[in-house]
Amino acid sequence: MFRGMLKVVLIAIVSSQILTTLFSVCAQQIDAAASPQITAAFGFVTCGLISLWLQSDARRAFGFAKGKGFVAAARDGQSGLQIAADCPKRWLVVLHAELNPAAAAV
Repeated sequence: MFRGMLKVVLIAIVSSQILTTLFSVCAQQIDAAASPQITAAFGFVTCGLISLWLQSDARRAFGFAKGKGFVAAARDGQSGLQIAADCPKRWLVVLHAELNPAAAAV
């Protein structure tokens, strides 16, 4: 679970920093006296929204993969969830499995 949350946090922070930088540049072009608090608020909100979006997209990808048979429970002494190599959006399915250890009990 820690590994999955670390991935979400890192992706959210990096994406948020890129978007905040672009927002800051655009805000400075519109108003040179733009408040740094507005840029900081934009960064915090963006980080939270990206995190929520990523987790919901991973949940949706896992549901799709499970419904189409790309995900199977562990078998023959193997541990963990078995995800097909040709699974669409496999990294999101893996992310959801890491965030939700109970998902291994498909």
